[in-house]
Amino acid sequence: MRKRNLFLELTQGIEEIKQHSKGKITLREYKIEGQFTPSVTSKMIREVRDSLNLSRAVFAHQLCVSPRTLEKWEQGISKPNVQAATLILLVRKYPDTIERLNALSSRRKSHSKNAVAA
Repeated sequence: MRKRNLFLELTQGIEEIKQHSKGKITLREYKIEGQFTPSVTSKMIREVRDSLNLSRAVFAHQLCVSPRTLEKWEQGISKPNVQAATLILLVRKYPDTIERLNALSSRRKSHSKNAVAA
């Protein structure tokens, strides 16, 4: 396996950029759209939990976070990461999301038990 010459690759890339800017060669161009960044408020998190009639401990377990973390989110001390915020928004819009996730995890458990028994 041959080692890459990063300096050579970089200088070639710079040369290609120069040629492209002069119109001598065509390079592929990519346009990246802005990504959706979900945002949830502490009030919204509490409202979602209340609408499901779940205790803080149960809702935290469903979100795979500690009850203390959920408490900090609800008090506005900290904010959930993008993945947790997205999940909370999904649960808000589609309350059966929690049940669907539970169904997936129970299938995984029963599947792994069957694999062990086999």
